Amino acid sequence: MATAQQNATLGKLAHAAIAKYLKHATAYKSLVLADTDPENLHQMRVGLRRLRTAVQVFDAGLELPKAGREAKIARLGKKLGQLRDLDVVGATLRDRYAPDLPDSEQQGLDQVLLQLANQRHKSFKQVKKLLKGKPYRQLKQSLSDWVANPTCNALADLPAQQVMPDLVMPLISQLWLHPGWLVGTKVNRSGLTVNSRLSQSAATELILEQGTTLHSLRKQVKRVRYQLRLVADLYPDTLDDDIQRLSTLQEILGDLQDSTVLEASIGDVLPDAKAQMPTLFALLTDRRHRAWKQWQGQQQHYLDNAQRQRLRLALLNPGQIEVEDTTTTTATAAPKSQRRSTTQAKPARSKTSQKAKPASETPEAG
Repeated sequence: MATAQQNATLGKLAHAAIAKYLKHATAYKSLVLADTDPENLHQMRVGLRRLRTAVQVFDAGLELPKAGREAKIARLGKKLGQLRDLDVVGATLRDRYAPDLPDSEQQGLDQVLLQLANQRHKSFKQVKKLLKGKPYRQLKQSLSDWVANPTCNALADLPAQQVMPDLVMPLISQLWLHPGWLVGTKVNRSGLTVNSRLSQSAATELILEQGTTLHSLRKQVKRVRYQLRLVADLYPDTLDDDIQRLSTLQEILGDLQDSTVLEASIGDVLPDAKAQMPTLFALLTDRRHRAWKQWQGQQQHYLDNAQRQRLRLALLNPGQIEVEDTTTTTATAAPKSQRRSTTQAKPARSKTSQKAKPASETPEAG
């Protein structure tokens, strides 16, 4: 499609993002239901997460239908996430750890994998019911209708670069204030620093004790990464390093979470698993400790106030953006009669004049 260098409005930027990620997410439905490749489920979740981020970031300027709001997208994503988690746990045990286990431990691992397969079967039935049910149809149709005939408020007419700092800064503030950054730190004369002298056993105990907090931080990092990626074109070459670093941090925190989830999954099947599978648990402990050391390096970077301030200042100064021209297929803003001033009462939302065609079922790269 044609592109134009311009100060894009918030409404046009929002419309382009929601249209793109709605198409990505819904394109994988039939492939997920076919259940021949777990990558399809992953890609559908990626599309939903990016769609949710777009709705979250641009919500202040939009009038979205109730069935297509963030909470509805989040509910669908959570159910798919439960199935995806089972896929990841099973694949990790089979591909990463099974090849290094002695024959004496393979039987125990087979029992665990069988139990995971049974759980996955039940979870897939729930996902299948959800994707064939009314809530999914309403979500897809309502947002497809909005893409075909978007309704926005007066804020959507403002240049995106004027509004964007106020939209992105709250989530960044939530990230910096997250208690997860304080896990494994100490206070000395120079201020708050990472405690790099923790023993392996002490680190393991801390990870188990603060696992919920670290997992929450991982989710917050993921939200911010998606948000920065969504608006990166407004900040040419400014956010690339942070997006990459946050991606790495997300993976490291994921490794910490995986180690505890794997141990719990194994323990649910084999109560005396540590005694039966010492090699596997030694491998899990080693990987967790290496992930902890990597986490501390990233933690130290973002505990540095200079790094936090650098990102804050960067986000306060957006540049220009090239936006896809979607006017040949869809309207990019609501007619004046469908908009409302930010100081006026909200009128009843008019129905769209026509239904949008369903998104293509052809997969899009994630």
